[in-house]
Amino acid sequence: MDHQKHILVIGCLGFIGTHVVAYAKKLGFQVTGCDLHDHSGTGYHYARVSPGNQPWDALLNGQPFDYCINAGGNGNVGFSIQEPYRDFQSNTNDTASLLDALRRLQPNCRYVHISSAAVYGNPGSLPVKESANCKPMSPYGWHKWMSELICREYAELFHQPIAIVRPFSVYGPGLRKQIFWDTYQKYLSDPSQVELWGTGSESRDFIYITDACKAMFLILEKADMQGEVYNLGSGLETVISEAVTKLFHSLQLQPRILFNGKQRAGDPLQWRADIGKLTSLGFSADVPMDEGMKRLAEWLKDQS
Repeated sequence: MDHQKHILVIGCLGFIGTHVVAYAKKLGFQVTGCDLHDHSGTGYHYARVSPGNQPWDALLNGQPFDYCINAGGNGNVGFSIQEPYRDFQSNTNDTASLLDALRRLQPNCRYVHISSAAVYGNPGSLPVKESANCKPMSPYGWHKWMSELICREYAELFHQPIAIVRPFSVYGPGLRKQIFWDTYQKYLSDPSQVELWGTGSESRDFIYITDACKAMFLILEKADMQGEVYNLGSGLETVISEAVTKLFHSLQLQPRILFNGKQRAGDPLQWRADIGKLTSLGFSADVPMDEGMKRLAEWLKDQS
């Protein structure tokens, strides 16, 4: 009988974590998840953790894990600017405590660390390669970069099987923040017109959430796991004005869209990922943006 793979998902109730759990279950994995909130009826083993008091030893002393994906930590750039130390604790310190527990108790567990394209800041050229200089523009970006260095430390000094992913703009049902959610909430407040930050000429590399999950599980299975970094994106650049137009087209709405010309602190201008390393593992996206926007629009309408 084949061994049933067992995966530990940190931050299993967040946007990415929820989809990682669903993807793992679809693949037939045994799933254990942990997060900060009370939760029941999950269909998998769930453990609640407290900020700064993670029961890693209790989790890792039980059944061995084949894999771990760390989707935990703060994901809000604005919060990191308001509360930089709390963001450090969430994104950097908690990573160190988890990796050290894995070192002591389950050193062979293959670990994927979810960092962020925020480590790049404003890239000097596009598409941005993993080898590009990191110039974070926010505490969030800095703390994600620090967490990457800790991952490299444990991979290089203790030979733990670790890979790092830098997601660009992951989107899809369940994401209650960032450009598409915020834009729709503004429309609900004033259907006549929607005012957004920036000029509209800023760009992002959007990847649908199930494609992001597909990439991470491919990395778990096929990567060298020596502390290397993978960009997680589509490899396509979409300007914000076009992305917002696609959203409203999928919603069958036509509000007036205004851009205020102001840049928010911590927001980069242009992003497009070089995904050559990821495609070398056999990755190809399944959900083009038009289809992804249709799925997102259906979910958004269900929320209003």
